[in-house]
Amino acid sequence: MKMKKKLVGIFIILPLLLFSYLYLTQVDNGLTREDEQAIGQTLGTFLEGTNDENLTFQQEVDFIRKVQVTVLDKVPVNSGIPHGMPREPSDLLALGKGLCFDRSRFIEKALRQHGFETRHIAIYSTSETGSAIKSLLTPQVRSHAVTEVLTSLGWMVVDSNEPWLSLDKGYQPVSIDQLSGLGSSGMVERFMSLPETSIYAHGFTFVYGLYSRHGMFYPPYDRVPDINVAEFSQNILRIFE
Repeated sequence: MKMKKKLVGIFIILPLLLFSYLYLTQVDNGLTREDEQAIGQTLGTFLEGTNDENLTFQQEVDFIRKVQVTVLDKVPVNSGIPHGMPREPSDLLALGKGLCFDRSRFIEKALRQHGFETRHIAIYSTSETGSAIKSLLTPQVRSHAVTEVLTSLGWMVVDSNEPWLSLDKGYQPVSIDQLSGLGSSGMVERFMSLPETSIYAHGFTFVYGLYSRHGMFYPPYDRVPDINVAEFSQNILRIFE
């Protein structure tokens, strides 16, 4: 009986300790002064007036597209930053390089600074593994990172490698959850322009708030997955929807 109680205690305590550690070491989505300076340097006077809550949907799309295109232009070299090194907007500007997960972080910070709600999304191909779980656990499986932004008409995907937004033929935003169920034929049927990144059309799973599986993108660089707890918790909510 005592042994059972000890085991129950361990099974309760360990998850609590893990959650506490993840919470204390999570990826910080706050904007620093350095972030604000880098974003201002990138977008300049275009930022003026964008905190207006009465923007039309078209004005929202115009601003989001401007942020996306400008970040792609300012970080043109598709080359990785070594693990264990900072990769915030100012670092990307200084280096002039980054990969999808770096540019999406830059895009998210710029959008949040100007009143938009965002969430970071890690995408993993399932076409090679045939399973979402296998894809999440398989090293080097094909992956991508994008931003999802909440517009007045719903969530919209903002790609981080090309100037593509998930607007359908009716100029309505399509969420990553909706995209995940479309497949190749569904993409062709629903969208006027298709993204060059083929991962969208060939089967994928996705995770909100996961910035890396290896834990070496953001401090404390501890090999524990880099997550933001508030964003990551939305995966649980999605299960019960």
